Amino acid sequence: MSFQLIKQAYATCETDGGVNLGCEFTLGIGGGAVKDTYGTPTDLVNPLVQNLMIAGGIILFFMFILAGFKFLQESSKAKEESMKILKAALIGFIVMFSAFWIVQIIKVITGTDISL
Repeated sequence: MSFQLIKQAYATCETDGGVNLGCEFTLGIGGGAVKDTYGTPTDLVNPLVQNLMIAGGIILFFMFILAGFKFLQESSKAKEESMKILKAALIGFIVMFSAFWIVQIIKVITGTDISL
């Protein structure tokens, strides 16, 4: 009796001597091939970027809240730390805002459909 941690995969796609990973891998149990769901790399990257923007917004919100609580403390050290947190949050917001609008400008100039 042999014990395998990884199931053996069998090639089911026709290729020219290589391995077509989009055809070989499936999504979930009994799911379709990856190539059927994600036809292009853009189909895979766009949802990832959207979720990263949402996560960045949530982190930004909590950084503002943390900076506010630290600013309310009496010590000058806490107020300095609050200003550092606020500065980092504002820089992060500017980077996220700029990235969003750069993508929007590229969309208009090139006429592509980038869903962000």
